[in-house]
Amino acid sequence: MTTPSVKDAAAPTTIDLASRAASEPAKSQWPLVLTLWLLSAIPGIPAALIIGLLLLQPTESMLFVKLVNPLYLSSPWAVLLHGGSGVVFFLTMPWQFSPKLRLRYPVWHRLSGRLVLFSAYLMAISGVWMHLYLTPDELGVRFIGLLVITLAMVGAFSMALMAILKRRIEQHQRWMYRSVAITLAVVTPNFIEVAAFLTVGQFNYFKPLLATFFHDYGRLLGLVLNLLIANYLLRGQRAAPARKSGGAAIAQ
Repeated sequence: MTTPSVKDAAAPTTIDLASRAASEPAKSQWPLVLTLWLLSAIPGIPAALIIGLLLLQPTESMLFVKLVNPLYLSSPWAVLLHGGSGVVFFLTMPWQFSPKLRLRYPVWHRLSGRLVLFSAYLMAISGVWMHLYLTPDELGVRFIGLLVITLAMVGAFSMALMAILKRRIEQHQRWMYRSVAITLAVVTPNFIEVAAFLTVGQFNYFKPLLATFFHDYGRLLGLVLNLLIANYLLRGQRAAPARKSGGAAIAQ
């Protein structure tokens, strides 16, 4: 008879997680879901508007002139594919982080999860396609940042997929956190850029420097910050059960 190792004891199986879910009330985590919705709305709403305008092409509309880059008309399919997959991703992704919905509607969770995965792949790859069609001469640091985020998205979502296929639930959840953090790396620089321009950007000397920096390195900065935040949240989730079990042992 073998004695289970510390590593085995620390890693709950699918059965353990299922029994834990059945015995403990599911948390909705609406603050997290709502935050993801708000962050998703920043690129999602403009993308939906641009898709509608590209399909209808009301050329006399001021909204069309303001939102639709004339270059979009030269390669509409790249824009439609990237924007459409982005809208699907941002409509379905936040729901994946609600344990209550996941436990109450497991079929919906699986189906929407497949939509999230498929749209994430399309969004990542079509983003590179759109960049090469619309700005083929811009292959510097900004393009390298786009490639890094694309490869990171495909890799992280693939790790999440492989984990769930092997029924490694907690590993799947950790990779989903990282995958979404990588995807939202294009949103985070917007907040930092606004704060930078409201402070340091008030000095005329720094305005062009900030504009150049965020144009070239904004995505990479967002990637690093988002992964740091995601790993911090994951460490907190790991520490919570340990504190809970430790408190129960002391009470006994």
